[in-house]
Amino acid sequence: MKNKHIIIVVSFLLLGILLSSCTSASATNSWAGASASDTAVYFTNSTSIVAAQTDTGAAIWTYPDKPAATRLFYAAPVIDGDQLIVGDYSGLLVALGIHDGKELWQFTGAKGRYVDSPLVVNDKIIAPNADSHIYALDANGKLLWTFTGSHAFWATPVSDGTTVFAPSLDHFLYALNLADGTVKWKVDLGAPLVGRLVLSTDGTLYLGSLDSKLYAVRASDGSVLWKQSLSGRIWSAPVLVESSLYIGDDSGKINILNTKDGSTVQSIDLQSAILGSGVMLNGSIVFSDEKGEIIAIAKDGKRVWTRSITGKLYSNLVSNKTSLFVLPTKGDQPLSAFDADGNQIWNYTVSK
Repeated sequence: MKNKHIIIVVSFLLLGILLSSCTSASATNSWAGASASDTAVYFTNSTSIVAAQTDTGAAIWTYPDKPAATRLFYAAPVIDGDQLIVGDYSGLLVALGIHDGKELWQFTGAKGRYVDSPLVVNDKIIAPNADSHIYALDANGKLLWTFTGSHAFWATPVSDGTTVFAPSLDHFLYALNLADGTVKWKVDLGAPLVGRLVLSTDGTLYLGSLDSKLYAVRASDGSVLWKQSLSGRIWSAPVLVESSLYIGDDSGKINILNTKDGSTVQSIDLQSAILGSGVMLNGSIVFSDEKGEIIAIAKDGKRVWTRSITGKLYSNLVSNKTSLFVLPTKGDQPLSAFDADGNQIWNYTVSK
């Protein structure tokens, strides 16, 4: 099972090369990302960024006007006021007008792929890249500083407003000064860090690694408070709810852990890999798995509802607090929307 999913991610990284030799790319075969507001959901659709209405799924705009198989989008767009920030697999970071999808600026300084979304904090755009760099830009795309690591940065960082916390494939979690990118501290967690992390209000960072461990790290100095071994590799961020962490792994388990010491409260076996992050929706925690199931559980681990969708579910689930947005791989549609009770509202249909 573990080796299988290493192959999946390697295949994901090679997809850009494979599709570049094709005249067109399938709208439902890529690993996609999305962000949502009350009125619109913005999602990657292989060679395009699409804005759709949250209530009906009707298309608002598509970028670029002429998609190219050599330019691929996987990282979720980020909403930043009146602009949308998104990076592609060719190393181009662009800002789009949120209402019309028109390009506002480009940043061309990266040499590698944007695997995950940038972070927007205090009018700065913090963009991790697979070229082993983190780029800090102002709201107009001007480079402010660059941090150089020793391996790729795949996951979106988090920040407390003064420090940026960034996981890397070089096994280190870095704490960088938001103002200038200098290192405050770094800690070696022993394995590649490919998933996002969570910062709690009490100053604790929670993140997982590819050696199946979940860590609690003190944000002020990088000290490891506890670590807990799970049964599968961790590709995504945990969901923090009160004093519990809810995290899926690629062995197919949803793990519920105590934030105080990392002890396992409960383990729910779905028997299918969970690679994307879960979300809170209507008081439940919702996850999705490789076989195409969407599962909502209560805080005590009891199953609230289950839905099935055509395709495999690897991407992070997205919610605007009233609706759930699901992006299948190799499915019939690139995006489906569900209400807070798990009822399907609409599917986005690609125009012919």
